Amino acid sequence: MNFKFYPKESKIYDFLKFPRLLFYREESKKREMENNYEGLVIDDYLDFVKDVEERLTVLREDIQKFYGASFLYEYDFIDLITQSHGICNTIYGYEDERDYLKLLLELSKEEISRNLIYSLIQINEEYLNDNEDVMERARDISGNKDHMISFIKELSIEASSKWNLFLIVEDPKGHMKSYIDLMMEILPIFNRVYEIYEEEILSYGKKLESFLNENGEEGLKNISYSMIDSKLIENQDIKLIVSKVYSYAVSMFNVKEDSYVVWGFKMEETFKKMKEIDENKTQGRVQIFKNLGDKTRYETLKLIAQGQSSTTEIAKKLGVSTATISYHINNFLTTKVIKLDKRDKRYGYTIDYELLSKVIEGLKEDLLFPNP
Repeated sequence: MNFKFYPKESKIYDFLKFPRLLFYREESKKREMENNYEGLVIDDYLDFVKDVEERLTVLREDIQKFYGASFLYEYDFIDLITQSHGICNTIYGYEDERDYLKLLLELSKEEISRNLIYSLIQINEEYLNDNEDVMERARDISGNKDHMISFIKELSIEASSKWNLFLIVEDPKGHMKSYIDLMMEILPIFNRVYEIYEEEILSYGKKLESFLNENGEEGLKNISYSMIDSKLIENQDIKLIVSKVYSYAVSMFNVKEDSYVVWGFKMEETFKKMKEIDENKTQGRVQIFKNLGDKTRYETLKLIAQGQSSTTEIAKKLGVSTATISYHINNFLTTKVIKLDKRDKRYGYTIDYELLSKVIEGLKEDLLFPNP
């Protein structure tokens, strides 16, 4: 494995994700009763988020059109438009944020429409990023406006999200122009915030790059306390992004011959805290039982046990949104009740029966179950 840290691209990535912070605390409050690892997000990050909220609140109405919860839950406008190439893949080689926005402005109506449909197919059918069949379908659908409208109507998403998608289809270039105008207004705000942390991010990125290159797969395993499976990285050369905006997240992408890792600025200490929590067996069991205590989540697990992996299909069967199912699945992944698996060209999920068997045996021991 060969890791290379990209500071300019790290800044562009954070710039594109920056407006999402306006809704971070709202979304966290909605989920605080579901939190499996309380206390992982430390106060200085919450202070950082609060500062960003105060700076962006005057633009809230405009930001909501492209990043708000009324849009697609998992994906912002920029994700939908760039996913056919991968947002990480598109940001390389640009001098700064303005330079990248020029690229977006140059996208044709056809490119915007095709990329949008490509992303929606992926989200709803859960294909891996690099899939020519998906691209061919996206070309066919996006070539006809009526076909695009019909396709969006059939999606299992909220009416408000569909309305936003219809607006993009109606005027792709105009929608993109409005997005770029908004981001140009946000850019000086972002720069004032980011410059406070820029040197620290640069130093940490170089340090992380050096550590991973010296220690390879074993280093990735050690730094994440075995919580990251290096097998999900398909290529030997990995482009490394360090994110301040998403300080408490790690994302991995494979796009054609390239692999990308977006590494949260605070993930080392987060992995350590997660390990400490997991080592407390009683707490670990409580977290698993807490996950199973929600009826929808329990029904989701039953469907996964039956071989169902599509969040869209699970959502249809349970009568809830795909966002709800995605959230429940993420909780199962966090507590390791289920594992991520690859099936052909799609991701799938399998239940970790060995883990659950140990939890059940632990419960019997704790409650002094009589021997049969």
